[in-house]
Amino acid sequence: MNYINLYNETHYSMNGSLLKIEDLIDYAVLKKNSFLAITDNKLHGAIKFYKACIKNNIKPLIGINTKVVFNEMTIKILVYPLNYQGYLNLLSISSINGVSGEFIVENNYNLFTDNIIIVDDNKLDDEILIKLYEVLSKSTPHLYLAYSNQRNQYKPYEPIAFLKTRYIVDEDIEYSKTLEKILANQTDSLFSKNLFNSLSSLDGYFQTINNQEAISNSLKIANLINLQINLGEVFLPKAILPKKGVSSKEYLDALAYKGLELRIKNKKVNKREYLNRLKYELDIIDEMGYNDYFLIVYDFVKYAKNKGYLVGPGRGSAAASLVSYCLGITSVDSIEYELVFERFLNPQRVTMPDIDLDFPDDKRDEIIEYVRDKYGNDKVATICTFGTFKSKSCLRDTARVENVSQVMLDEVLKENKNYATIKEMVENSKYINNIITVDKNAAKFILSAKKIEGLARHIGTHAAGIILTQNKMTEYTPVQAGLLDMIQTQYEQSDLEELGLLKIDFLGLRNLTIIDKTLKLLKKYEKITINIYDVPLDDKLTYKLLRETNTTGVFQLESPGMRNLLRQMEVNCFEDIVTALALFRPGPMENIPEYLNVRNKTKEITYLNKVLEETLKKTNGIIIYQEQILTILNKYAGYSLGEADVVRRAVSKKKRDILDQERARFLMKSKVLKREEKEANEIYDYIVKFANYGFNRAHSVAYAYVSYWTAYLKANFPKYYLSVLISSVLGSEKQTKDYIFEANKLKIRVKSPNINTSAYNVIVYKDELLFPLLGIKNVGLSTVKKIIEERSKNKFKSYIDFISRTHSFLNKRIYEALIAVGALDEFNLTKKVMIEKLEEAINFSTYGNYIKNEDFVIENITEYSIDELIELEKTALGFNLSIHHLRKFDEYINTHQLQKVSDIDESYTKKPPFRIIGVLSLVKVITTKNDKKMAFVEIEDEFMKLSGVIFTDTYQELKDLLILNNVYLFQIRVELRGENLQLVVMKAHNLTLS
Repeated sequence: MNYINLYNETHYSMNGSLLKIEDLIDYAVLKKNSFLAITDNKLHGAIKFYKACIKNNIKPLIGINTKVVFNEMTIKILVYPLNYQGYLNLLSISSINGVSGEFIVENNYNLFTDNIIIVDDNKLDDEILIKLYEVLSKSTPHLYLAYSNQRNQYKPYEPIAFLKTRYIVDEDIEYSKTLEKILANQTDSLFSKNLFNSLSSLDGYFQTINNQEAISNSLKIANLINLQINLGEVFLPKAILPKKGVSSKEYLDALAYKGLELRIKNKKVNKREYLNRLKYELDIIDEMGYNDYFLIVYDFVKYAKNKGYLVGPGRGSAAASLVSYCLGITSVDSIEYELVFERFLNPQRVTMPDIDLDFPDDKRDEIIEYVRDKYGNDKVATICTFGTFKSKSCLRDTARVENVSQVMLDEVLKENKNYATIKEMVENSKYINNIITVDKNAAKFILSAKKIEGLARHIGTHAAGIILTQNKMTEYTPVQAGLLDMIQTQYEQSDLEELGLLKIDFLGLRNLTIIDKTLKLLKKYEKITINIYDVPLDDKLTYKLLRETNTTGVFQLESPGMRNLLRQMEVNCFEDIVTALALFRPGPMENIPEYLNVRNKTKEITYLNKVLEETLKKTNGIIIYQEQILTILNKYAGYSLGEADVVRRAVSKKKRDILDQERARFLMKSKVLKREEKEANEIYDYIVKFANYGFNRAHSVAYAYVSYWTAYLKANFPKYYLSVLISSVLGSEKQTKDYIFEANKLKIRVKSPNINTSAYNVIVYKDELLFPLLGIKNVGLSTVKKIIEERSKNKFKSYIDFISRTHSFLNKRIYEALIAVGALDEFNLTKKVMIEKLEEAINFSTYGNYIKNEDFVIENITEYSIDELIELEKTALGFNLSIHHLRKFDEYINTHQLQKVSDIDESYTKKPPFRIIGVLSLVKVITTKNDKKMAFVEIEDEFMKLSGVIFTDTYQELKDLLILNNVYLFQIRVELRGENLQLVVMKAHNLTLS
């Protein structure tokens, strides 16, 4: 039979199709098909499909089904390219629809050429059908009418056997229905008019029809199509140069040498070493054709710095480039920090250059818009991503549309936690298989979810990547509407790399925003101007802060594990921060104990060879960095640095054939340098051991700068740094509270909002921090703006003055929130009277135009109870700032002379067990090696919280008494764990329930 199915919709259409490209390929291989088609509504899967077909010796037939407007009617046609020129037309057709949502046939005749095939799959009136043919036949002779619409005899169109498929076997129709319901967010059936066919049923279907022309035309089209897409070529954009007649190389060289002079102007360095390295790098950049790339990056980094924006010191292996340093792209001196350029660019490993950049997260979009405007909206695009159905959400969605009970869903979700995928669960769980066997409805729900898991669910946007092309984007990739008034590729990143397009990552780093805002506050209020790139790297306060592990709010040094490492290292120099960042990673952290043993002189280390000693002495004999592997290969066995990087990558994969092959080469090269074979074997084994553990030193150095900067500002200007830090997390109740506790720990009090002083963000006010109006629930940005604008005319003098001047734009809910958090406390009225008189005050302000504010008299009344005040504030803020659960125990605390958490300091470690009052804010139960339970806890008062532990015997006594957010009288002792205090709970009495 000569039927070729030309209409397969894959899951990239996101309309109910279950077809994955790999499943289509597997089916075609099984059936020994020579041709295979996909015809989605966009081209999302085209490159993956093309590659898979070529790999399996199948001719790819790529088309799209797309809506077009003809004669003011919206109709659907299917378009297939015959060749590469037709493919370019297809990119444009898909892009016009993707960007504008409307493709008008009459305006785009030029795209319908003899390089494409059009299939009409509409049930149109004869008159419209004739008009459409008359229009399209002027430009393309390849016009077909789908036989599926029973127009098989209609001339002058040629008929074609044509049925849409969304799944492989007939049994999958129910699963496809379920998927369509999920994607349409509906629970009723959508398939009354949309019955589709399975791939496995098509042969049988077309054996029942007698129109052989329609069948043979499908084969005719398949034979006509001969599409070849060149993959692997590189299409780099060209920089816009300031002067005509100057080449990119000449301009880059001039900038780099000028930049070098500025960089080393006041440094005692070997200038010849820098000049040689710079020339070497420039030659490689030119040889690999990347001059324009560096100039493009230089240009937008210069734009950002000229605007006064803080640019990150570097990221990834790009920090190893002296050229990047001289151009101001990075702030890391690659020679000073012994960074290897070949780890970044290597002519023996030809890959696209990758300079990733960090910008303040509130400035990132503006810099992208600059690039868009400079190079053109048609040459700069964001990158599309695909959100897929994950196990948990997939089960929930499927249960919803299939009306599965919550009890059943919970049982399946509980079991699914034990497996990586639903497929794995179905194949291995006896419990789930029992459910499938006995419960038909549950079986459909679970098996539907199994089919749907991993399919495309929605289109997203790459978090950082931007594509920049020399010619129009649509010459390389189809596009659609994107963010920032930009176009977005229809291909995802891996496909764009195959097409040889340049991706640049613009990353928004919140920590840079925090640094930037802190510097601006210091300049505005303290008249202190700091160039963060030039802060001294030997600041004593900074290293004191790091040794004491007061690293809350310090970039990448906050986690308990990292604090523990810093404590044991007793950090005292910048190189220690670099090392800590590289060590505290999966893989390298296995070497932390040995590193510390050597560092703390509890273990002696012997080196196999002087080369290893020179290379590893700084890291206590352990390979921590990838660059160290390159250096050993280079100095011990004579590899070039380029060869060494290729070997490092290969060996890290731990494939036996590669390991054996490279060992032989390593031994041969070592022998040339007169190395002993036994020693060479041992060193090779050592390299293999660490090859996939080593971390990129260039990245570690660059990010150590950001860590140091944040630590420096916190250590030297804690009030301003913490004001910005708290402001940056106002949307998160937990983080806000944690940073407030950190301020309290540093003896910096955070006061409640004040209607006459508070601003959008936390501000430094009289050596304290003032909580912002924007941090109050239900009080948005526009509301705060209006309050501040009104306040700027005159401060609010009284409660009624405030109401009368703001009632036109504030509502009752906002007033109550402001009262609850204490923002109106300065009017010397109780919160209770202000809330109870609120409606009266609003009415007075609204209708009392002829009455003075002074005539509105409020008689103060007794305040709410402590419990009521606590609840009011917590409702308005999400946590308690000024009114704490301990307030109602003030008399009890004084009577019994009890200590609170904030009273405890290091001197208490020398005292015998004593009593303390506090709120139990966290309980984390764990099982010990002896299979017994114990708990880690946090105990807090209004100013501070401390971690504690309840050991196994005590936990058994107390486990039923531990209730979160209750006030307890604890008997404790205090221990010093490294630099941190820890409470050991011995007894606990619940005062809240007493």
